[in-house]
Amino acid sequence: MASKVETGSVRSVERALAIVELLGQHQALGLEELHYLTGLAKATVSRMLLTLQEQGWIYRGLSDRRYRLSARSLFGDSRQRFKRQLVEQAVPWLLELSARTGLVSDLSSFDGDCLEVLESAVPAVLRKRYPSNSRIVGQHASLFHSAMGKACLGALPSAEIERLAQREQVPSEDRQQACAQSLHLGFGQRTEGHWEYPVRLPFLIRAVALPLQAEGRVIGSIALHWPMDLGCVEQVRNRHLGLLADTIEHLQKTLA
Repeated sequence: MASKVETGSVRSVERALAIVELLGQHQALGLEELHYLTGLAKATVSRMLLTLQEQGWIYRGLSDRRYRLSARSLFGDSRQRFKRQLVEQAVPWLLELSARTGLVSDLSSFDGDCLEVLESAVPAVLRKRYPSNSRIVGQHASLFHSAMGKACLGALPSAEIERLAQREQVPSEDRQQACAQSLHLGFGQRTEGHWEYPVRLPFLIRAVALPLQAEGRVIGSIALHWPMDLGCVEQVRNRHLGLLADTIEHLQKTLA
């Protein structure tokens, strides 16, 4: 007959596996949703999640605080696993960048066709102004109008930029302006007056970004963005572009 300790251990494993299975089915879930779906007390679910997170089986999003399977737990979809691995490697650097600059730091991935926002770190000083910043995570940003997109374009050959422009049906004037700006400035700068996501923030923003590369190809970018009333691009460039470049360099070494 199994001892009480053995029975408790088996029950804990069963509960943990149930959480992992639910996350595999639903992609991302919060504590309240897992409490409802498992029928377990919130305190029990919270302990299970903490253990799974400490053991590297799950990842908790910075922006939405929802739980997802970590890269090591994803099988079959190599693209999704790569994006999750990129997020997990980037999170410490995003948090440090956001804390040191006092600005929002965003991570994107570029698959050769689309630019997707993967994660967003909001500093404590701006959290009241960004109650729903998690809405931009998972969105596809404009390659020719977002700072993150322009940063990627600046690191691509002209033939590839032409292909992407035709694919997105970008007017030649917008294409030339985006490329010339990236090459001239050395970084991507958001097109003011043009919103780059399907969802909108309740205030105007400015943004700058630099490309992220691995194994000789562009895999995404990291941006700093902030409410327009907090300062102009020149101020942020002078104060923080070097720190953004250092963050990119450190992350690229980690990925390598």
